[in-house]
Amino acid sequence: MPLVTDLTIPFQPAAEPAELETRRTLLSADSRDEAAFERYCELSGLHWALGEPEDALASLQKALHLARQNDLTDSVGYLSSLQGAALCYIGQYAAAHALFAQAEALFRRQNNGLGIAWQQHLMAREYHLDLGNFAAAQRAAAETGSLFRAHSLWHAYAESLLTQAHSALGSGAPRRAADFLRQAEGLIAERDLKWLAPEYHWLRAQTALAEGTPRLAAEHCYSALNAVSNGGDVRLLTALYVTLGKALETDRSQQPAAQDALERALAARERARCLHAAQAYLALGLHLKRYSRHMTMRARGSGYLFEAEQRYKALGLSMPEA
Repeated sequence: MPLVTDLTIPFQPAAEPAELETRRTLLSADSRDEAAFERYCELSGLHWALGEPEDALASLQKALHLARQNDLTDSVGYLSSLQGAALCYIGQYAAAHALFAQAEALFRRQNNGLGIAWQQHLMAREYHLDLGNFAAAQRAAAETGSLFRAHSLWHAYAESLLTQAHSALGSGAPRRAADFLRQAEGLIAERDLKWLAPEYHWLRAQTALAEGTPRLAAEHCYSALNAVSNGGDVRLLTALYVTLGKALETDRSQQPAAQDALERALAARERARCLHAAQAYLALGLHLKRYSRHMTMRARGSGYLFEAEQRYKALGLSMPEA
C-alpha cells in the first residue's frame, strides 16, 4: 500500500492546478470500495492543494475512519497532521493544536522520527506562522529541514527554508530572510519545484517591502502571479494581490492599480486561507480610507474595515494596527 505522504498532494505536488482538478473530478466519481482508503487520501490532498479545506477535511475523516477500521496505525498520524493543517486554513486553531498534539503523541509512541518531522513541519507552516509564533516556527523548520534534506525530500526541505524566511520576516530580520530565500531559490530551480515558486516570490516581495524597495516588491509579485499561471500554488493569490497592492500604493501615480490589486485579492478569497482573506479586507479598507476622494468609496472602506475586524475576531487574533 502506498504511503499517505505519497498520496497527499501537499508533500509532493506533481501536477498543475488544472490537472489536479481533473484528477479530483475523476476520484470523486469513483465509488469502488477496494481502493477507498487510497482514494480518500489522495482526494484530501487534492482538495487541500486546490484551496478546498472543507472538502479536504471530509475526505480526511473518511480516510481516518478506514485507517482505524483496518488497523493502519502508521497512517493515522499523517492524516491527523493534515487535518490540523486544514483546520488552520479555516482559522480553527484550537482544534488544530489538539490534532497536532495527538499526532505527535502517536508518532512518539511509534518512535517515528520522520512522522514527528511531518507533524512539526505542518504545525510550523500552518499554525505557528499564522499565530505569529515566529521563533517556534523557525526552530521547528530548522530541525525538520535538516532531516528532510538527509532523506532527499526536496519539496519539504524547500518548504522548511521558506518557513524560516517567513519567520525571519515576522521577527523583523529581512536580511536573514533573504539568506534563506537565496537557498530556497537554488533548490526550487534545481529540483523544478514550480509549485513553490509563488511562495518564494511572495516572500521576496515582502522582504523588499520591509527593506523599503516597493518597486522591487511589485516586480516579485508579478513574478509570483506568473508562477501561479505556470503551475504554482493557486492558494496564494489573495496574499499575492494584497502584497502587490501595498507595494503599488506607495506611488501616488499607481493608486488605481493598487486598488485594482486589492480588489482582486478579495475576488480570489474563496480559495484563500481565512487569515489571508481577513488581511485583504483590512488592506482594501485602509486603502480606500486613506486614498479615496469620494465619500462613497471612503464609506465602502469603513465597511471593509468592519468586516476585517470581525474576521480577525473570529480567528481569535488581534487586528494589526493601521
